[in-house]
Parts: sequence; structure tokens; C-alpha cells
Amino acid sequence: MNDRQMPPVPLSEGAETVDVAVNIFAKPFQTALSLLSLLKHSGEHVGVIWLQFEPYGSRYDAISPYYIARYLREELDERCEVFQPNFWLAREAVDPARLDDPDYRLGIRYQYAFEQSRSRKLFLMHNDVLVLRDILGDMLREMGDAFALGAVGQCWNCPARREELTREIMGCGACGPLHYTEFRPDYEALCRLYALARQRGIFVRPYDEGFAGMFDAQPWPLPECRVSEWACLLDLEKTRPFCTPQGPAFTPGAFRRCGTENLDTGVAWFRDMHALGLRARHFELTRYLKHWVGTGNKTPRRYALAESNALGLLQRQYPQYLQWLTEQSGEAFLSQAEVE
Repeated sequence: MNDRQMPPVPLSEGAETVDVAVNIFAKPFQTALSLLSLLKHSGEHVGVIWLQFEPYGSRYDAISPYYIARYLREELDERCEVFQPNFWLAREAVDPARLDDPDYRLGIRYQYAFEQSRSRKLFLMHNDVLVLRDILGDMLREMGDAFALGAVGQCWNCPARREELTREIMGCGACGPLHYTEFRPDYEALCRLYALARQRGIFVRPYDEGFAGMFDAQPWPLPECRVSEWACLLDLEKTRPFCTPQGPAFTPGAFRRCGTENLDTGVAWFRDMHALGLRARHFELTRYLKHWVGTGNKTPRRYALAESNALGLLQRQYPQYLQWLTEQSGEAFLSQAEVE
């Protein structure tokens, strides 16, 4: 098989499969590269791909982001589901009082797949990654009894990552992804960690302004603890019965207000699942994916460069998709390198 071509992706007899959920906001070339590279390296483990489109594209896009959905529907038929919610929750905190309204609730990231998938497990993935090897096969082998597997923690934003702070306040070493379950400050210690970090000029997000009513009752997991949803595998059988609309817990794509800021994607869900006694597991992603961080439509130059880079990779690795795209759109596509 030519390594530059997308391999066929039939369901392999005997191979465990999982559904895949991707939330799509613009980035048409990065989206295509994300999905085609996942199918290339982990196709035998992919069940149904659920594409949840946000209603607005970027004014910098060369083509519609919906082309990749059409392509996958032709290639995979019923194994590609496409959904666009009637209500769009961008980075707004979820209003619990409105979660009984399906139109509102299905605006949460990944929510449609979370509710509708019949798979035992669901893989969440951003639409701006490049898969380098079989991530799903290795994740399935590593997951064990965890409710979620992926990169644990946004430790770079957390005061608990700084040993000089944890030693002074708690008399212990710093927290980290591999031992986050062992680092459990009480509420007073958590408040002191944030206060001391700010006093010493160490960046922390101002979550401590909203600790009362949330972290005073449940100080652990910490405000930056989550499984990063740019690539994570979660157990639907373990978690879905407890989450909206079936239960009171938040779902993986939800933001929750904390002071003047929102807790990041999935933090509320992560905390709710741990309150039930479930545990996550850290999985080092750097060998498996490249992630283009911060290429949203508010940064036009970086966005254009990321899209151009993705187009160049598509030209080299998935020329059959670009040939199809040219035939369907009537456009010829040149990367920035070719233009120059």
C-alpha cells in the first residue's frame, strides 16, 4: 500500500472499535487532516464518526468546512453522522436550568455524540491535530478501568505544579498528571496556594474568586484538573448514566462558571465523575499527535499559516482527497509554500 494514500477503513473483525466525536468550528484543511490521519493510523478501531458543526465558519476559510463531511459520508456511509445544533454554546458556561431543553443542551460540545452513540467508548478529538501513529489501539490497551484516558491536567496554569509553593503550604512535593489522585489539599490549603502564587507573581487563573459554593464543598480535583479533550478516550458505559440528560452531572464538553472565569472544557465533568469514586488515567500524547494550539479565527495570520500547513500535508499524504475536493468545488488549492 502506498503510504501517502488513505487506506481502506472497513471494520476489522475482532478489533475493538470506538466512536469518534469531533466538534468543528472552521479550519477546513486542518479538520480534513485530523480525520484522514486518524483513519489512516487507527481506522480499524473507528466505529462511527460524529461530526458536530458550529454554525459559523471563519472569514479566512478558502472552502466550506462541510466538504470533509461529504467526503466521509461517501467513504464511510452510515459510519459518519453529521449534526449541527440549533443553539450554539461557544465558550459560555452552561446554564443548568436550561439543560432539559434539547435544543440548548445539544449546543454543548460533543453532546450529540455523547447522547446518541451506541459504542461502549467514545474518543473526543479536536479538528486541528495530526495523528502520527495508532493512538486508538494503544489507548484501548491502556485504558483499564479508568473512566477517561488522555492528557491529565493543565498543570502549567496550576499553583500545585510549583514545589516551592506546595512545600511551604502543605509540606509535600508538587502535583502532576501521574499522581494527581494523591495530591488532595483541603479547602484552606487550596486557597492559600492560589493566594501565595499571586503574591509571588506566578500566573494563575482567578478561579479562587469563585471557590465559595463549589470548591469549599469539594476542593479536589483542583480547578485545572481535567482530561484534555483535544484527544481523549472516555467510557460511555461508566459515565453517561450520571450525566445530563440522564443524571445531574455535567458532560465532557461543558464549561462551568467559577468567579469571573469559566472552568475549562471538561473540568466540571472531571470533578463530578471523581465525586462518584471514578478515576481517570494519564496517557502521554506527544508520540501520537501533533496539536496546533491557538489557531482560532481571532488570530488570522496564525490561522492562515496553520491552514496552509495542513493543506501542504494533505497534498503530500492524501492527494486523493484534494483531487476529490477539486472536482467537487471547482477550485485549485495551493499552499503558502507553493504560492511563494
